[in-house]
Amino acid sequence: MLLTNACIVTVDAEDRIIPQGYLQIEGSRIVAVGPMSQAPTHLDDDVVDCAGRFAFPGLINTHTHSFQALTRGLGEGLPVWDWFSQAIDMVVGHLTPEDARLAAQVTALESLRSGATCVMDYNYPHPHPMMADSAIEGFLDVGVRTVLGRGIIDTGDVHAAIVHTCAHELDDCRRLLTEWHRQHDDMIRIWVAPYTVFSTSTQAFTAAHSLAREFDTGISIHAATPSTLEAAHRLFGSSDVQYEERIGVLGPDMLLVHCTHPSSEDMTIMARHGVSVSHNPASNAYLGEGCAPVVELLRREINVGLGTDGASSNNNQDMLAVLKLTALLQKLQHEDPSVVDARATLRMATMGGAACLGWADELGSLEPGKRADLFLVNPWLPNTVSWDDPTVSLVYSATQENISHTIVNGRLVMKNRQILTVDEGAILRQAQAAAVDLRTRSGLG
Repeated sequence: MLLTNACIVTVDAEDRIIPQGYLQIEGSRIVAVGPMSQAPTHLDDDVVDCAGRFAFPGLINTHTHSFQALTRGLGEGLPVWDWFSQAIDMVVGHLTPEDARLAAQVTALESLRSGATCVMDYNYPHPHPMMADSAIEGFLDVGVRTVLGRGIIDTGDVHAAIVHTCAHELDDCRRLLTEWHRQHDDMIRIWVAPYTVFSTSTQAFTAAHSLAREFDTGISIHAATPSTLEAAHRLFGSSDVQYEERIGVLGPDMLLVHCTHPSSEDMTIMARHGVSVSHNPASNAYLGEGCAPVVELLRREINVGLGTDGASSNNNQDMLAVLKLTALLQKLQHEDPSVVDARATLRMATMGGAACLGWADELGSLEPGKRADLFLVNPWLPNTVSWDDPTVSLVYSATQENISHTIVNGRLVMKNRQILTVDEGAILRQAQAAAVDLRTRSGLG
């Protein structure tokens, strides 16, 4: 495939923008990027004329829960512990494998439409075997690159319907790693994901860390939020980040999610161990959890990526909305419009996200040798016309309507806003019916 006449926003080390450029793809990888004056001619490649459009590297959603695509709006306005009870605990025990697949398909569809080509699906333990596999299959159906974080919940009274033994949880993590990790031309990776310090035992946490090291993969946990801090101080007499350092699980393969209230000491620990942070501004705001200190995290050279979180605590999976919220909330928090600019925000959603997932060597920028994950933006709409800088236009003005094409792993999966891989309408109708049925089974309908 050869993309021509595009304004290419590379997000490379020099933040190059090529106003009139080409991008050549062979198989799943980018082989050349440059000005049109250097574009190859007389090729057999499929040519996509991108005249008047911007090309960006695919956005990377570093944290969501795909099953929540069927639970939008549940628990709206409730404090977080009550939200856990109504939006999560009353539902998760009634999910089926078909629910998991449909929800993953819906999450993948919205991802493609909002420029996200890679998703970290923090997949809960489930009431039925093989439900994580169903979610993976749903993402593959649509064609979205996926890191599936197998959630681990083996203790506590939160999410009681899906508490399993430590051995059960670790056995299933090992099975998923053996069967799926780096399969399908590296479209699928498996991580281990202790849920929280109040729902994952120390034994399970340290075993998960060892398993991640054994398979050279990542580990993720919700951290430094009001609920995790409250529980950590009660259980361990310290913050959750300090507890995690004591048990020896922090390192560059660790992704901490939310981090709305890390102390200065916590951030020192995070920087010392090279952990990354997934910032979820919409979810943090929706649940009243606070605004993560992104500016301070970046100042301390802690890598930050962006995530939507699940649709129960965000209500959509729109990474474009996350871009805008990230920039605006930091400006508001600091009462300073200069603290985070559009380029820094885009970098968090691309190269920052790739670094969060241990994939920066292949994802996050438009450069030769990297995987061909990208999207095209049509700025010729009322909300974006009269643009000056394409990055500013994307972060502050663009909506899903502006995204015309999405390419994942060298495969065109959305063309002129039409999904090419699945029957989108049929999936949405099935998902709506499944959501209604799930509410009824859960006693919420």
